[in-house]
Amino acid sequence: MASDMKCPSCGGTLTFDPGWDRLVCGFCGYKKPIPELVSKIVVPEEDFDAANKLASRDWKMEKQIVHCNSCGAETVNSKLQFSGTCPFCGSSNILPIDDRNEILAPNGIIPFKIREKRAQFIFKEWLGNRSLAPEKLSKEADLSEFRGLYIPYFTFDCETKSIYSGKYGSDATHCWTVENKEFDKFIDDFPVVASKKLTEDRLLMSVANYRTRDARPYTPSALAGFPAEHYSITLGEAWNIAMNEMMSYLRLEAYHLENARIQSNVNLTSSYRNLKYKYLLVPMWVNSFEYDGKRYMIVINGQTGEIAGQWPRSFDTLVKRALEIFF
Repeated sequence: MASDMKCPSCGGTLTFDPGWDRLVCGFCGYKKPIPELVSKIVVPEEDFDAANKLASRDWKMEKQIVHCNSCGAETVNSKLQFSGTCPFCGSSNILPIDDRNEILAPNGIIPFKIREKRAQFIFKEWLGNRSLAPEKLSKEADLSEFRGLYIPYFTFDCETKSIYSGKYGSDATHCWTVENKEFDKFIDDFPVVASKKLTEDRLLMSVANYRTRDARPYTPSALAGFPAEHYSITLGEAWNIAMNEMMSYLRLEAYHLENARIQSNVNLTSSYRNLKYKYLLVPMWVNSFEYDGKRYMIVINGQTGEIAGQWPRSFDTLVKRALEIFF
């Protein structure tokens, strides 16, 4: 695999070229398509109950796990292309940790479709639309370059059987009681982001809508030049999160089945069968910038271009805009 990352024309290092599903040499321009990504092969579902015994631990590259002492992030990197900086905060205060051969290897990947220049354009446009941002923000903010990384993403498939009881109605005076009604529902690719760092910051909630049908079989070639965050939520923990969120989804399904406008005293229990999962790596552009002594983080979905982030608010800007409206 090491030779796959070297340019056969000039000996330079090949990196992944977002949007083109290929490797490219930054020195001579040599291009090499990545077979796994240009194929139409579907990522297989894995059996959840057999994960501990059968799941792959082979990342198909010489990997290194590093811990950032500044922000706490842990990432999986190719030893041949390790940049020496944290993709989340840009710090060089990082240390290698024990190579955990027991960690699951991904079986699928959604490659980058958004290039860095496009991410910068999306960011600048988004920043210009922040009505309460300080007027001098775009000039004075310490805007670092965007850093691309893959984040861990579990999806679950399962067959469900639900039994529900409760009161439903078209309005307050037209209600009916439901007792022990059943329905079956197949759930496909229910997603859980396996990153405590991003989910705790709640930045990812509005940008984590990935088109999982576009996932392709995992290949380390797509990681050429891009690190991957090591999952901080295990497969078992991710399934517990998914079950809790599925309950809300199934409650809504019962609500629609009753064709109701209101509901109360609802009790729903569900069972799950034939549980399957995929462990995907999905693309994210990250930018953290400093303004007035405080750091803010921006994330952009590397497949769709959706953006979410933090920014400083200015009272002076609010007053000025209010005066412009009324006077």
